[in-house]
Amino acid sequence: MKRRNSYRNVTQKDPSLGRILAVLTGIAALAYGAFHVFHWADENYFGGRAEASAHETVGEARDLVMAGRYDEAREMLEPLVSRVSHAGVTPEALLLLAKVEKEAGNLDEAYAYLQRAAKDFPRSPHQPRAAVAYAGMLEDRGEMDAAYALYEEVRANAVPELRAPAYTAFGRRAEREGDLFAARDYYEQAVKEAAWNSEEWNEALDALGEVNVELIFSRTETPESKVYEVRSGDNLTAIGVQLNTTQGLLMRANGIDDPRNLRVGQRLKYTPKDFRIVIERSTNRLFLLDNDGIFKRYYTGLGAPGSETTLGSYRIGNKQKDPTWFKPGYGPIPPNHPDNELATRWMPMVPEEEGLPTDLGIHGTIAPETIGTFASNGCARMHTEEVEELYDIVVRATPVDVVEEIEPGMFGLDLG
Repeated sequence: MKRRNSYRNVTQKDPSLGRILAVLTGIAALAYGAFHVFHWADENYFGGRAEASAHETVGEARDLVMAGRYDEAREMLEPLVSRVSHAGVTPEALLLLAKVEKEAGNLDEAYAYLQRAAKDFPRSPHQPRAAVAYAGMLEDRGEMDAAYALYEEVRANAVPELRAPAYTAFGRRAEREGDLFAARDYYEQAVKEAAWNSEEWNEALDALGEVNVELIFSRTETPESKVYEVRSGDNLTAIGVQLNTTQGLLMRANGIDDPRNLRVGQRLKYTPKDFRIVIERSTNRLFLLDNDGIFKRYYTGLGAPGSETTLGSYRIGNKQKDPTWFKPGYGPIPPNHPDNELATRWMPMVPEEEGLPTDLGIHGTIAPETIGTFASNGCARMHTEEVEELYDIVVRATPVDVVEEIEPGMFGLDLG
């Protein structure tokens, strides 16, 4: 009562002070109301507009990321993820931001974005991708138990095309543990389940190819390998012809340095396979196939405009190590010469159809920077180590098909 009377007495003595207090009270009330109106508008109008355009924003940002314009993508995505929380778009925006920060070397920021994408949107269609990406960073940090718990969750619950990275991760773990057979099985499953030619498919296919080659070249017996016992009068070339394999493969798989050093009764591991080669002209890719599908994929350099590698069916002719190159209009260039464009290996492609050129082949290169481009006179050039590897795998008469584009199901094989 005393306070009220005091206030009344003060205002009566100084009416201007009362008016000031009344104005301040009104301003406070307006500010309070404006705050709530703005908050409601932000939630229901501005946020709604942002959500409605979020798909378009993410699409534009995705294009920027693919073009390597990371700063511009970040400027578009950061306001979106701070204002919109929508299971259909926010996780993808977070995944893109994580990629941007990872490219910039900001690994902690990338980790935080992936963690949010994986954990805050459990029902999002992007959740399996987010979980795999987050698990990958956990794996990089050495947090293996947490990483593989996420991989297992994805493998158990996601649709096939989203399960592939999890199978690839289990393949990596099997490789680290020295179990190449399990690694191969995981990689094969990943290739089968990934979308054809997707990033996940390519990652699994590259890993599968490395394991396949390591197994066929190793001295370890595999479910597909067999053993040949050397007889009197044998030599590696004759054994290779008899077993439909190469001398190089027999030497690699049995630790033989000198092909003359054979002894009667010696047990030789070999892996009987019917290989074929398919060269995809549009992408400069060479696929080595066996009866199960893609054994390994390589990159090549093919014919330049005006000298395009001719489409059609061929077979491998008489292979040569350290070949002499008979350069058109110039003459022979000897082996190991710096101008010998065939480098260390030559595998002629003998035409199987009328009208095909007779001077094409698969060979090494002295210009490795041209691999993946159209720069040759029509032949398929490869990196030295890879052409030597392929040379030791395929035999004379191996089929070679040059096609414009490979599609799943071609050649009667399930290619993925």
